Parts: sequence; structure tokens; C-alpha cells
Amino acid sequence: MKVTVWSVLSGKISGHLVMNVPATQTVCKVLNTYCSYKGVSQTDGYVMRSKDNLVLNPNKTLGQAKVQEGDTLTIGLLEDEQQTFAFGSWWMVTLASFTIGMLGLVLSCWLFFHTVQTPEKFGIVVDAGSSHSEAFLFTWDGEKPLKTADVKLSHRCFIIGGISNYATHADDLGKYFGPCINEIISLIPSNLQRDTPIYVGATAGMRILRYFDQEGADLVLLSVREFLERNTTLQVDPRNIGVISGFEEGIGGWIAVNYMNNQLKQHNSTTAITLDVGGASVQVTSEVTPGDHWKASNVTLFNHTHIINSQSYLCFGIHEAFHRYSYLLVMENETDTAAESTTSKSVILDPCLAKGVTRDLPVSEISGPCTLTKNNTKPDLSGITNANPAKLKKIFKNYIKGSEGRQDPTSEERSPTTDVAKLPSGSLTIQGSGDAIKCEERVKKLFDYQSCNSTFTFGDCMDSQSLPPINWTLVAFSGIFEHLTMLLHLEPNVTLAQYKKSVFDTCSLNVELLFAAYPGFDKELVEDLCFDGMFLYSLMTSGLGINKDTWSNVQFTTEINKKEVVWPQGFMINRTSSFPSQSAPASSLDLVTFTLLLLLFAVFILSGILFLNHSHRIRNHSASYQRVIAEHIDMELHRITVYKPKIIIMRELPE
Repeated sequence: MKVTVWSVLSGKISGHLVMNVPATQTVCKVLNTYCSYKGVSQTDGYVMRSKDNLVLNPNKTLGQAKVQEGDTLTIGLLEDEQQTFAFGSWWMVTLASFTIGMLGLVLSCWLFFHTVQTPEKFGIVVDAGSSHSEAFLFTWDGEKPLKTADVKLSHRCFIIGGISNYATHADDLGKYFGPCINEIISLIPSNLQRDTPIYVGATAGMRILRYFDQEGADLVLLSVREFLERNTTLQVDPRNIGVISGFEEGIGGWIAVNYMNNQLKQHNSTTAITLDVGGASVQVTSEVTPGDHWKASNVTLFNHTHIINSQSYLCFGIHEAFHRYSYLLVMENETDTAAESTTSKSVILDPCLAKGVTRDLPVSEISGPCTLTKNNTKPDLSGITNANPAKLKKIFKNYIKGSEGRQDPTSEERSPTTDVAKLPSGSLTIQGSGDAIKCEERVKKLFDYQSCNSTFTFGDCMDSQSLPPINWTLVAFSGIFEHLTMLLHLEPNVTLAQYKKSVFDTCSLNVELLFAAYPGFDKELVEDLCFDGMFLYSLMTSGLGINKDTWSNVQFTTEINKKEVVWPQGFMINRTSSFPSQSAPASSLDLVTFTLLLLLFAVFILSGILFLNHSHRIRNHSASYQRVIAEHIDMELHRITVYKPKIIIMRELPE
């Protein structure tokens, strides 16, 4: 057969030779013939490989070695063969290929199928009143599948004193807002602060102040904007800082209640009516049906449009209602307030005050905007700017917690926005008579629409006929309700008659029995308990038209699903409906990139399989070759031992 012997070595042995050899010729003989042709001596360091690059057994014939016609046999060195058979390096290549391929596939699949979380968004709403402010931090996901975000309350901070106190020294607003705003900003990642909007909504107290002191109110709001722009990195839009309407405040509370009750994402779900009693106003909000004659506005939330009737009654908050009550009390005693305040103190009996209690009633309390009459055209605004902290506790459950370590910056330097020196000064003496029946009559008169309308020239008058009927669930979420139900020891399912009896019993106690019944409570809170309880009763019955049958629809609570209800949450939810949706990509990799990575890492795994197979073949062949070499060396040693004398003799013969 014809074979080609090719030497990959350098030097004289390099080159190739085409030979005609029988199949019975041994591999060793073919190697000897090539070496003789090249003029080099054969050594044990030479090896011959087949066309498959496998080392041939030198003792086998070409036929046994499966050499065929036209094959090319390669000559190399044994030391190169031994290095080639160092298969440990091939195992390392195999392991590396498998590792890269498998890790790459796993990582690619994770990136492709793992949904990237939508970036968290933040928003701040400041409830700014005349007596206090409170800052709320809200969070939500940027993705809004229903076009409205699921907003969660993350943090809140109570600020003692109201922004209206700064109408004459607005430069001090930094001391007022600074601590709380900085506290909230510290909870927002620095890279998200510039995209975090802040809203400052001044409520009823500021609405009153703006009506009588437009310049002072504008100066306060302007100073708030400038402070936030200069001292924060938040998204400050001047349009988001101002006095909000009672409608907006009521809508915020309604959204918050029904959102927490999971009633805004369901079609044809009956939403709750909401009642929010603050210090200066009352908000009643309900959803009405199309075609009703009630004044309403459309509010779209979570892809559902609701027709909302929201009415705000200025001067019917617990503070201002008490001012009106005190004014009517003085007038009914036929006391000329102005004259008495400048001469001597007049003693007036208060049926809602326990017998044995005597207190002073500052004239400013009954000379404010909500008690403005035709005879008094210039109100004293100090009553709405200087709220008594004890009264704040009745409405705001977190007042005590929020006031820890904080003082009202204006407590020592506060000055009213109106020149009080020009108004009547002094105070009236009020003595309690503890008469529950007369107390009910006096408080109920606050809700006499005709009497109210003819007496007061500023503020609102309540008429139950102007409200949609309360014929389903009413959620009353003001802190005043929780305060009253706790002090009056009312059970959750108390009836209207039981509530009235509890109030009447409290109003009938003299001072000793009253304080004995509520040990450990603030003295002024206990003294006001009769009026507060009777006011709530009259508000529900005379103001809202609730009777014994519909009373069971009322839920007095400040929490829903263990979370406190606050109107700023509803306000923030409503605002997110106008924000653009920021949907996260379905995955970190698109389909094309994912496919290419799969192919790439599949090649690594396939290469690993090929390397593994090659390493296995080399290992097996290396073991076989080592046995062959060992046998060949033994035979050569035997041949040299046996024939050495003959060779020496042949070399000693003369030519």
C-alpha cells in the first residue's frame, strides 16, 4: 500500500516520504526506513501517529494498526506526546467551559424572566392649619395599571402651632417647618428627592384668615414657597402650595376611607359616606347617582368615575362651634359683650358646664370671624390663630406624640394678625349650672338654619335638607369621636338612645363627681366633655338628620384595617391619577439579546462536552501508549542485550 510519512520535526529528519509498503510491515520498520532515507539514526524518542493523530504501537503491523491506502503517518517526539497526554489541562478547559455556560444560562434566564420592580415614588402632603400643621410622607409604585397609584402612608410629623401665626414675621417659618421637613426628607433616597412633589394644603383656619387678611395669608404662603425652594431639593411647584377648598378636603377624606375599605376598585360597589370634624369646619362627602339634583363633581379613580357630593361647613368645627355657642350664651343672657368687657366681669350661667366650675371666657373667643354679626364688622383673628393645646388633644390623637421634644416656635412671640388693641378686651365669667336639658336646647340652636342665618354674617349654616340622605354606611373618622367614645365608655354597637343617655348623665354631674369619674384626665378636657358630647349628638341628629333607625349606619373610628384615616392620603391618591405611569420593563433583557446569550452559552456547554470527550479519549490512549512504550523499551533492552556481542564483532571485522 502507498502511505505518506510526514515529519513535523525540524532538522534533517524534517520533510516527507511516499512509501510503498506491504500491510504486514511493522510501524517500527516504516519508521526505520524513513530515518534511513533521511540519514538519521532512529531513537526511542520518536513516535509515529495515525491520520487521527493517535500514537501507533511500533510492534503492530500497518494492517493491525488499521492504516489504509493513502494515509498520512506523522513522526513526532515522545516528550511532545507526553506533554500532549498531560490531560489535566484539558479537564480544566472542560470545567471552565461548563461553568461559564451553565452560569451564563442561569443568569440570562433569571434576567429575562425576573420582573424588574418599578421604581418607588414619593410624595409629601402638608396639612397646614391655623392651629397646627402635619406633614405626611407617602410612597407608591410608579407603575399604575389602573391609572391611579396605591398610595401608602410611610411617615408623619406633627408641627405645633399654625402657619397663620407667621403673617407678621414670615421669615421665621424656617424654624417652624424646618425640623419636620428635614425629618421627612431624610427618609427619601437622595436620587429621588428632585422628583418628589410636595403639597402644602392650608385648610379651614387659613380659609378664614385669607377672607379677612388676604395680604397676610398671601405673605405666609409666599414665605412657605420660598423656604421650600431655598432649603430643600424637593420638586416645589408654587401651584401646589396654597389654601385648599373644603371640597378638596372632603374629597380627600372620602377617598382615603373608601380606598382603605377596598371599595374604589370594584364596579358597582357601594361607597361609604364620610364625616370629618376639624377645628374650624365639618366636611360631609358622599357618592350620588347620576341625575340626582345634588351639586356634584366627577372624580375618576382606578378607572372608575364617581359622582361626588362634598359639602364643607365653615364654623362648625369643634373650636368654632364652641365660639358660636358661647356667643349665643352671652346674647341669651342679654349681656352687652362690649360694654361688660370694658367695665366689669359679667357672670353667665352655662348649662353645658358642670355645676361648681367657674371659668373666664375671653371676649376674643366670641369676637372672631365665626361669631361676626351685623353689629360687629371687624373680627378678632387671634381666636383662630391661638388655639389651646388642650383642645387640640381632643381632635388630633397624635398631638401628644408629635409634641414630644417640640415647642411651638411662636409661643412666646406670637402676635395676632389683627390689631386687638382696637377691639373690646377683657373676659366674661362663666359658671356651670349642669343642666342637661337646657344644654341640649342651647347646642341644638346652633343647627337651627333660620336662626343661624339671621344671626351670623360669616361662615355657614347647616341644614340636613341640603345633604343627600344618610341611608347607608357613614364613617365618622375625626379624632373627636374616638375621644368621646372613650371618655363616655361607649360600646361599639351603642344605640342613639344609649349615647344620648351617656351624654345626659355626664352633663348632670357636679364638679366633684365629674372629676372623680375621669381621674387622670386633663381638667379642661373633662370640663368640656358635656359640650363636646352634646355637640356630636346635635350634629348627627339636627345637622345630618340621623335618627334611631339610621344611627346603626354610623361608624365612629379613626382607623380602618388598623391604619389611621387622614385626608392627605386621599388627596395624594387623587393626585397620582394625573401623573404619567412609569411602567418597569417586563425584564432586564429583550428577546433578541436573550436569544443571543442563550446561543453563546450553549456553545460554551457544547464545547465543554467536546473537551470532555477529547480528554477522555486522550486519557485512554495515553494509558495504552504508556503500556506500549514500556513494552517497546523492554524489547529494545532485550534485543541490545542479546545481539550486542554480534554487532560489536561485526563492527570489528575488516572491510
